[in-house]
Amino acid sequence: MEAASLRILVVEDNDSLLEILCEMLGSLGYQTVAATSGEEALEHLRSGSFSVLLADINLPGISGIDLATMAIEMNSAIRIIFSSGFGYLVSDRLDFDFVLLNKPYYIHELAHAVSNSVRQMSEQ
Repeated sequence: MEAASLRILVVEDNDSLLEILCEMLGSLGYQTVAATSGEEALEHLRSGSFSVLLADINLPGISGIDLATMAIEMNSAIRIIFSSGFGYLVSDRLDFDFVLLNKPYYIHELAHAVSNSVRQMSEQ
């Protein structure tokens, strides 16, 4: 799958980090849509099609985990990437596939996480 055809919904409550993530993903050739909360992300999920959900786990209101669960219910093909400093706390409790990016991380780690998600899509 071509990078330019991938739409990634990026959900992060830290505005500066959200902007950086979208810029990094854009520099890798991906289309991004930004959301600062789970509620805002749900609106985007309902109105558009996304290949990947990149979400912080600890979001105000709807958590990243609950958001991912809802996203999968809406679109079973969506790939999930969690971005968190506390991901290890949930990594063995979830019943869906995801990639975990432990904060802080570098652009090559982000690129690897997205490419792993894309590879999972093509294997299904």
